[in-house]
Amino acid sequence: MLLRLLGIGLAYGFGFMFVKSLFPEPFVLLIMQGGQSSEGDLTTLALVYMGVGLISGLIAAPIFGGALLLRRGAGGDGRSASRLVLSLALALLTGTISGILTLLVYAYGILPPGGVLDPLKLIRNSVHSAPGVGLLIAWTIARDLLPAGLAGLFLSPLIGGTLQRIYEAGRQPQQRTYDQYDY
Repeated sequence: MLLRLLGIGLAYGFGFMFVKSLFPEPFVLLIMQGGQSSEGDLTTLALVYMGVGLISGLIAAPIFGGALLLRRGAGGDGRSASRLVLSLALALLTGTISGILTLLVYAYGILPPGGVLDPLKLIRNSVHSAPGVGLLIAWTIARDLLPAGLAGLFLSPLIGGTLQRIYEAGRQPQQRTYDQYDY
């Protein structure tokens, strides 16, 4: 089960990495361009952003699978979840984890601070009170949700069925009862 979830996570991480590579800059083109910029080495920047997307998918899938198993074990309502809903939920979890990892990448100095893409620059320069800083951090995490949602939408027809089977695994089919008026 864990291997299957890691495979799903790899697929979602790769899909998210591909879609995210188009937002806010086409990172794939930065790899080919190389060189220095205000963001540091463009190849390193592109590889770190793409790696964060891939790693976030690998982290999100086991967490999501565990949540599905816990929900199933808690005696859920017995209804089936659509593959689109499951796919979008996993993708949004991937995007949330990616936003947190991006903050950590800049906080630990893996990428140089102060560039246009540095989310901590805006937070550091904020003159807002404590609630304003919290909103800036939430916005930094939420800006990965659009590419994540698009990746979930695109991957739903391909991998959503597998998520649905994991969700429904181990459920007993409900026995239909008939009364005297059903024919």
